[in-house]
Amino acid sequence: MSTEYLNRLKDYLEYAGIITCNVNPYLPSLSDIGFSWTDATALIDSHELFYCKAYRKRTTYLSNSVYFLLKQCKNKKLMPYDATIIYDAIRQSGPLFMTELKLLTRMESSIFSKAFNFLLENMYITAYKNGEFLNSNWSTLVYCTAEKWEKCVDIPTIKEEPHKELKIILTRTMPEKEFEKFIK
Repeated sequence: MSTEYLNRLKDYLEYAGIITCNVNPYLPSLSDIGFSWTDATALIDSHELFYCKAYRKRTTYLSNSVYFLLKQCKNKKLMPYDATIIYDAIRQSGPLFMTELKLLTRMESSIFSKAFNFLLENMYITAYKNGEFLNSNWSTLVYCTAEKWEKCVDIPTIKEEPHKELKIILTRTMPEKEFEKFIK
């Protein structure tokens, strides 16, 4: 995979601010713009995108700029007790595979999944790096806290009021109504 090829994905992500992993009716997905999971994992490894489920509980990739803008515009929900257990395990033990987290937390599977998804949906955690490829469309990931990820990236300069700047970026590919729902 060439640097020029990955730069096109980075350029698109900087332009749009957000891409979903899978095809959906609301936003462009990786395949809609000619890229794949492998391309996304390359940007995960280099900390050039923020992996989450912040948009409609779908696997979502945010540009670094949009992540920092959202962080200023969107109120974070308080962590439920089970999510706190997972978050603390990641914070204390460093980046971990999901299998390691499950072993550390010893939670029942459905409770773990709900709490883990809460953390991804509310941008408390993200993918730190790619793990092992399971097939060409998916792999395991190593997760870290958002704060740890932030230490690996340059914090972008915010030029305007955060809400206004975020709206300018996201409404390039997202209808205004969707934008308003998204940032609530």
